[in-house]
Amino acid sequence: MDKFMAIVEQTVLLVSNDAELCAAARRKLKAKAGRLRVAAVSTIAAARSILVEAAPAAILLEEAAVEPEPEGPLARVPRLDAVVSSLAIHAPVVVIGPTERQEEMAALVSAGAADYVARGAGCLETAIGLVERRLRQAQHMTDSAARFAESEREAANSSGNEDFGEVLRHELNNPLTGILGNAELLLAEMRRKSDGRMPQGGQRRIETIAALAVRLRETVRRLSEKWEARRDPMHWA
Repeated sequence: MDKFMAIVEQTVLLVSNDAELCAAARRKLKAKAGRLRVAAVSTIAAARSILVEAAPAAILLEEAAVEPEPEGPLARVPRLDAVVSSLAIHAPVVVIGPTERQEEMAALVSAGAADYVARGAGCLETAIGLVERRLRQAQHMTDSAARFAESEREAANSSGNEDFGEVLRHELNNPLTGILGNAELLLAEMRRKSDGRMPQGGQRRIETIAALAVRLRETVRRLSEKWEARRDPMHWA
């Protein structure tokens, strides 16, 4: 086994108020994945409280767990993409929901921050498959980070340069995905409202875009310095 391929325990956060679905999802995940911890909650509020401290590799959300939010004497159901976006900051989200709400998720799915499975026969099995894919991606990112850390301790060689290129792609793709996803959501909401005003949550999205852009700039600077040091070690001595 590759010395970087040590399998660490991963966590899946399951958000559903359907006890039967929770039990079935837990069984299927445990049967298919290796070292896996499944944390289950029934509300979005409970999920957010856990995410403050926990770091799941993936989130499985059943749309029915998105409860109406109080607004004056009435209650309104929040937009699904807004709820999922707040969760996707922490980990990719696989959503099970009705076909009629799938369009709300188009921007997030396009940005790679979420997957959507229309409710129906076999939907849970499909969702579990997508969660497994997200877990493999998370493991791959962990392995790549380990390779990068090791490459900084070893002399540059042809194999090390290949690892460096792989890590470079991942380091740049992560913030770029976040920037594009938040920008697309913000633009979609502004087009939908068409009133010239900043949509709800818009300032937070802009702040996230700015923070990711700074992170991207610093990542490019750091990796460029590492690359130059490999090409001309004496210059950086």
